[in-house]
Amino acid sequence: MYMLKPEETRPLKILLISPQGKMDDDSNQKPLFHMALAVLVSLTPPQHEIELVDEHFHDPIDYDGKYDVVGITSRTLEATRAYEIADTFRAHGKKVVLGGLHISFNAEEAAKHADCIVIGEADNLWTTILDDVAGNSLKSTYNSKDFPPVKEITPIDYARIAKVSKREKVDGTKSIPIYVTRGCPFNCSFCVTPNFTGKQYRAQKPELLKEQIESAKKHFFKANGRTAKPWFMLTDENLGINKKRLWEFLDLLRECDITFSVFLSVNFLEDPETVKKLVDAGCNFVLAGLESIKQSTLEAYNKGHVNSAEKYSKIIDDCRKAGLNIQGNFLMNPAIDTFEDIDELVKFVTKNHIFMPIFQIITPYPGTQMYWDYKNKGLITDEDWEKYNALHLVIKSDRYDPLLFQYKVLKSYTDIYSWRHIAARTWYNPKKMINLITSLAFRNHLRNQLAEFERHHGITPKILEGIK
Repeated sequence: MYMLKPEETRPLKILLISPQGKMDDDSNQKPLFHMALAVLVSLTPPQHEIELVDEHFHDPIDYDGKYDVVGITSRTLEATRAYEIADTFRAHGKKVVLGGLHISFNAEEAAKHADCIVIGEADNLWTTILDDVAGNSLKSTYNSKDFPPVKEITPIDYARIAKVSKREKVDGTKSIPIYVTRGCPFNCSFCVTPNFTGKQYRAQKPELLKEQIESAKKHFFKANGRTAKPWFMLTDENLGINKKRLWEFLDLLRECDITFSVFLSVNFLEDPETVKKLVDAGCNFVLAGLESIKQSTLEAYNKGHVNSAEKYSKIIDDCRKAGLNIQGNFLMNPAIDTFEDIDELVKFVTKNHIFMPIFQIITPYPGTQMYWDYKNKGLITDEDWEKYNALHLVIKSDRYDPLLFQYKVLKSYTDIYSWRHIAARTWYNPKKMINLITSLAFRNHLRNQLAEFERHHGITPKILEGIK
């Protein structure tokens, strides 16, 4: 029996959507498009017509469009909105495919809202789905475990994405996403990666990476007087599994004449040569999971034997002098962090002029070992997915009223984006333009969230007085 090749399948009109959760971050620090959908666009045979919609940029959705299939990806925070969109399209008689991180670990929940569920990475099953749509034989579930493992990174077709998306060219203050690597060999309890992609670590072939960067520059970058180079956001789960591989990637990126940001373990930043290579390669900032400045808290996260507040201060100062910004990500847990601890953290962030600090409340996301552990112990108190933005308390709290703990974190987070703090950070840190622009976006978003929180709950800062 003759099997159709992917390019011989009946042409389809495809809509791909990245939904925005109602409490999702609307800051400037977001990539131009969702990489999961970029992979699908890049894999789609050329005869198919694609439209790419991203609600993070407030793209409108045409529910009356003549689409053969609608694909929606979703993280946990976006799941409720994804279901709303899916239900509306199905009410209009359209075929809907749901996939992404949240869907993969909540397939039974998601199946109520879709004609088809995708579990796991879609790289090796997407064309099969399109063939089945064209042949009117779409299955209810496609599981990546039933297909060959994804052993290579799908090269991103930036030219096609530019054609099918609603994004225009940007200057170097907005980021273009790219993969250098995918996957992570480690098994952190708070991370979904090992349970979604497995522990297989994949790296781009150097020439393919360079070709993609040049294509991205051509189709998405427009220099201006302030920014002569494009800013790429490396969307790798873990760029630095060891120093040797990290240096190889940095040497490669240096040849590409770009600026970039990346998530990296703070321990790599103890090495002056690694920091120098990051700066020379064009890194404008590193996001590091500092988690806490309290030693007992670091020990609870199995980081106390290697990290401390004093060590963080030295690393941040050394990197700053070398020309590298360190964006610190801090985690608050009501079981081990007091209001006084949060106040001490604010002082630490202020004293060290930490670039674009992020405060988050511990959140067990579906698909992580942490979620299963908390679920089994009965410690999860709320599964309203819209609240899974790391600023709501969704686990049991014995020490504090959950509402007050949320308010304390949000109020403290907003306070460190006051004009005074933004001015100080911009003055002390390198890359002043990106520091100022992104900080202002964070400030506006947080102030709006705080005002809405106070209005909705009828509370003021006085409620926190005297609580320790």
